[in-house]
Amino acid sequence: MKITTLYFSATYTTKRVVEAVAANLSNEVTTYDITNDAPTEEVAIPADEFVVVGVPVYAGRVPAMAVERLRRFRGDNTPAVVVAVYGNRHYDDAVLELHDIMTECGFRTVAAGAFIAQHSIFPKVGAARPDAEDMADIKTFAAKSAELVANGFGEIALPGNRPYKVPGGIPIWPTASKKCSACGACARLCPTGAIDPSAPKGVDKTKCIKCGRCIVVCPTKARRFYGIKYSLAAARFNSAFATRRANETWFAEEHHGKNFEY
Repeated sequence: MKITTLYFSATYTTKRVVEAVAANLSNEVTTYDITNDAPTEEVAIPADEFVVVGVPVYAGRVPAMAVERLRRFRGDNTPAVVVAVYGNRHYDDAVLELHDIMTECGFRTVAAGAFIAQHSIFPKVGAARPDAEDMADIKTFAAKSAELVANGFGEIALPGNRPYKVPGGIPIWPTASKKCSACGACARLCPTGAIDPSAPKGVDKTKCIKCGRCIVVCPTKARRFYGIKYSLAAARFNSAFATRRANETWFAEEHHGKNFEY
């Protein structure tokens, strides 16, 4: 079974989840990391392959940048597993939105998952996740997905609303402390080009999507969210979402008789 993985993963946790799903399906994997290096031309994925697509949840939605880049891929009734990774608050409409995007692009959703990872803005929430228990959930999820693809599947019902929620946020942005060595790693790897290589301690607030990429790639741990607004928001958020949430999965209805031959 040939697998293609597509993921937008600023802090690398969505990458980890998608790769774990794919590893439990096949050892023949083609990868598209659309965080920084999306294809410029349309990519066709045939019906006899299997796609695993993952995105982080930003304010209950699929990141707008990921939406634009995912639309460069086209399926031919190609089976797809869709995965939303979120920081222990809620996935809101993101799972449904991701399914809708892939459907519009010619893919058929066989299974969907909402998996927990460390929150990218408030890292005390969901800390150390995905952990061993999460990985066990992912293995079970992948096995059921493969079974459905092999034996036949129908439609899938997913939670969420149309129209999707309007994303919100608080006016905070990551910046650098005195520990910044001006190495330029954050500027090179920022998905939106929001950091000027000649002045890497700051950030262009009109471009920054608060994805956390600059924080995780900083070798001196100089970048993070600062300020009184952040501290107050973090205290509320940490208290409200401290309880461990379970991963959630959904599967298409089973059909007897194979949809695909491998």
